[in-house]
Amino acid sequence: MDPTTGAITVGALLDRETLASYVLICKAIDQGAPALTGTATLTVGINDLNDNPPVFINEPYADTLLENVTVPVSLFTLAATDADQGVNARLLFSIVSGNGQAKFHLDPVTGVFSLVATLDRDTTPSYSVVIKVTDGGSPALTDQTTVSVTVLDVNDNAPAFVAAVNGLITFYIGESASPGDVVGSLVAFDPDYGDNGKVSYTLNDTLVGTDNHFVIRDVSQGDISVNNGISLDREKVNNYLLVVIACDAGTDPGPLCTQVQVNVLLQDANDNRPIFDQILYQADVSEDKPVDYVVLQVVAHDNDAVNNGAVAYSLKLPSGSTAAQFFVIHPSTGIVSLKQQLDRETADRFSFNVVATDNGNTALSSSTSVVITVKDVNDNAPTFNPDFIVAAVAYNDDNKILSTLSATDPDLEAGSKVTYKFYKKADDFELEQNAGTVKVIVGRQLKVDSTYELQFVAADNGYPTMTSSPARLRVDAFDSNTKLLSVDLSMSEEQFAAKTALFESSMAKQYASKYPKVRVIIYDVIRRTYDGSTSTTAAPTGRKKRATTDGHRITVRFFVVQDSADGELTDTSKARSFVPNSDALPAITDPQKTSGCSSANANVQAAFPEIITTCSQRDTNATSDDTPWISTTTGIAVTTVVCVLAVAIIVAIIVLIWCCCFSKKRPGTPVKPYVSPQATSPEPEKTFKESNDLRREIQTPSKVEVVIEERRPQNDFRPLRRPAVLKPEKEDYYDGRAVDPATGKVYEFNSKTNERRWLQTPEGGAVMSDVESESFKYE
Repeated sequence: MDPTTGAITVGALLDRETLASYVLICKAIDQGAPALTGTATLTVGINDLNDNPPVFINEPYADTLLENVTVPVSLFTLAATDADQGVNARLLFSIVSGNGQAKFHLDPVTGVFSLVATLDRDTTPSYSVVIKVTDGGSPALTDQTTVSVTVLDVNDNAPAFVAAVNGLITFYIGESASPGDVVGSLVAFDPDYGDNGKVSYTLNDTLVGTDNHFVIRDVSQGDISVNNGISLDREKVNNYLLVVIACDAGTDPGPLCTQVQVNVLLQDANDNRPIFDQILYQADVSEDKPVDYVVLQVVAHDNDAVNNGAVAYSLKLPSGSTAAQFFVIHPSTGIVSLKQQLDRETADRFSFNVVATDNGNTALSSSTSVVITVKDVNDNAPTFNPDFIVAAVAYNDDNKILSTLSATDPDLEAGSKVTYKFYKKADDFELEQNAGTVKVIVGRQLKVDSTYELQFVAADNGYPTMTSSPARLRVDAFDSNTKLLSVDLSMSEEQFAAKTALFESSMAKQYASKYPKVRVIIYDVIRRTYDGSTSTTAAPTGRKKRATTDGHRITVRFFVVQDSADGELTDTSKARSFVPNSDALPAITDPQKTSGCSSANANVQAAFPEIITTCSQRDTNATSDDTPWISTTTGIAVTTVVCVLAVAIIVAIIVLIWCCCFSKKRPGTPVKPYVSPQATSPEPEKTFKESNDLRREIQTPSKVEVVIEERRPQNDFRPLRRPAVLKPEKEDYYDGRAVDPATGKVYEFNSKTNERRWLQTPEGGAVMSDVESESFKYE
């Protein structure tokens, strides 16, 4: 205690646990005399500090349990003491470690330690759990202890097969394995202890395959081997499914067993070749299919396995085959597809082989046949052959077949059916669209010595329709009276048809000396009948009635051309070189007779003895319409009269017009415009032409002077008086405006008197018009 201040302080360390309180007697003395005193009793209580940790008692904590003990179960009640008091002595228990599987539970207040989950000795044979006790002081003080639990084994686990997947184990063995060879070893594990974990193996059943092909000789090892006297064959039995049982040696509660299925797969030897599903594959493919189009797929199977059964496909083509240009096969799938687009017109069928080869060390193969038919599409236009034809016809021989067009289309069915039509319409000719025959229209006459060029196209009936390039037919019209010869022959038409070429060559020899390139062309063949009438079979006119023929006399009409190359005259401006009858007839007839019909000369008779007579066309018994009406006497007379009357009428009309034009004075057409004196430069004289078609209404410019000119007929060439610049008495005297198309100048006119005047600007210039825009401008 401080004597002056009375302050009491702690003079030494205190320990509540040794002495919890102190009683002090204090005395106070004053400075008086005599000194007076006073006393007081002071009790000092010591507050507790957390300076003592808790301490576990009753150690050690340990127990032994069967793994099948019933839970929950209390194992221990942990106890601890703390010398402090109050909060500092309040204890809580907790598990520090060793309870990762949450097998145990510890009450934090009472310290009761319990097993709350089942045990498994095969997984964890023992447990060491660290327990901590903590007081309530600040800072808190702790103590630890370890609880040990040992688990005793119970036979509660059956053997488990190692490498089993969903209860199945697979082994592989070659089909050439010998008896006694081990297929595979089974391993089963039992986690139990001692006899509870000792395993034995038994082959119980064969689910797939033949029984007794495999055996387990040592039950403790689990090795499966090929049974004695057994020869394996994968192609007969490619796998076996066995049932194997594994059991432990436990007695409580007895042995536990597990079964597994063992799949034994026989490995292949390459002893089988690929086999195709079909011995012949056929397919149809349209020629318009694109590249990579799938035509067909071949499939081959190989009974071997793995690489020995893997098949690769390839094409095997016969010598000269073009299939490799168009087809390719996928080596894995066997799909045959197009390498390039097909053309049926080039090749409509392909035949080749496909080879299937396996992938064994010693490869085996087989083949099959493939036939592909190319289907047609309409992808070709018709073509004319020839595309230029030359024909000749008598100008008055209507309805004669001039030519039969021939166009071909290599497509099939409707695509090959051709119809014909004119490329450019020909007025005097008709065309039969299906047969392709070209004729002169009945009742029409061609112009003598004229050349016609006809053009045709051919279209097929496919879809889409394809049309050819134009073909040309040259037709030369001639006068049969001056160009056509005829001979009578004592033979039938059939006999003559066999000698047509001989006839043409025999007759041509008669003219060869004069015309080295001469050609004789048969015009038609006419049958001679009993009654003397004729029937044209080569080119009937449609106006002669066929009569019964004796078949032993015919008339052949023909013409002669100087140059055989005339048949190639594509230029229609060049005429064909027909030989006139006056030159052609004497070369084949009796030299004593220069006209009319006569017997053939000796050369002709020797070359073609069947000829009876030779004639000019005008000497044959042709019908009356062979001579044109206009060439007859009546025709000439009528034509002359009509021409004279036509000339007279034309002259009369001209005179009438002349009289009407000059019977009265009419204002003339302005011949040349007059330029106002105010103009800076004179306007060159130009003829003023009137044109009602080009007359345009325009706007009148302001302040325009007018030039009035004298009008005269256009054929009056007397000098004109110089026009004066006047102003009209009435502003509406000239009721129209127009433009001179020759000069572009604007003028006004009176629609009743036809008077006209030029429009001028105040400066004297002409008023010009832009006709297209219908506006005017000053010049």
